[in-house]
Amino acid sequence: MILKTTVLLAGSILFFSCAKEKKTHETQIHHETVEAVEEEGVNYNVTDDRTAIKFENEMVSSLYTHYLAIKGALVNSNPKDAMTHAKALSNTISEDENFKQLKATAELMALTTDIAKQRDFFSTLTDETIKVISQAKIASGEVYKQFCPMAFDGNGGYWLSDSKEIRNPYYGNRMLKCGSVKATIE
Repeated sequence: MILKTTVLLAGSILFFSCAKEKKTHETQIHHETVEAVEEEGVNYNVTDDRTAIKFENEMVSSLYTHYLAIKGALVNSNPKDAMTHAKALSNTISEDENFKQLKATAELMALTTDIAKQRDFFSTLTDETIKVISQAKIASGEVYKQFCPMAFDGNGGYWLSDSKEIRNPYYGNRMLKCGSVKATIE
């Protein structure tokens, strides 16, 4: 009975903390006790309102497509797919000095099946991808910069999306819709 009450309390705290974007000590403690039940073959990354994005630079379009595939793999808590897409991203990136950190991060992500490490790398990958796309011209579509206040022990984490609908890569189905759109890049 006490365990059931604790799990219910933890779930309530997580839900309300995420909705209000506030960090509390209780949430951090209880968050670690909540476990997700993974369902085989379920694609949590599916949304109804995707926008087709095209950059004027074909390499940037390809880079962003691979980035979205990595995000989708993390949303679905699929570390093998995240590895595969990270390797494809790394192969897409030129040896240009401006892409050095992005390429290195993708290569590191491609070396591990540890989803927690992949999600840590994804934060850096997002920062580096933002740098690249903010310098690029968008031919069509929109990019949504999204934020989850609960990621990384309440410090929060950003990611990019092709949909306004939230699909959280830092928690997958445990907190699938935790987050909000913080900016639209056109």
